[in-house]
Amino acid sequence: MIEFLIIILLILLFGVFLYWAYLPDYKRNPKEFWRTIIGMPIGMLLGGLGFTKLNDILKEWATNKSRKKK
Repeated sequence: MIEFLIIILLILLFGVFLYWAYLPDYKRNPKEFWRTIIGMPIGMLLGGLGFTKLNDILKEWATNKSRKKK
């Protein structure tokens, strides 16, 4: 029973964190919000695993920016 309460508490804390962290981004640009929700955690994971090239590609997709070719 204690384990169940701990899991519920962690889920609630995670939900509060997401609300607090992503609310300003949603207010700035609601249309791009879902790209941010998908792109940021996956990009952080890829960057942490050493896939910096994939992280850069995902970052360009999430921010809707493309690199200028020289």
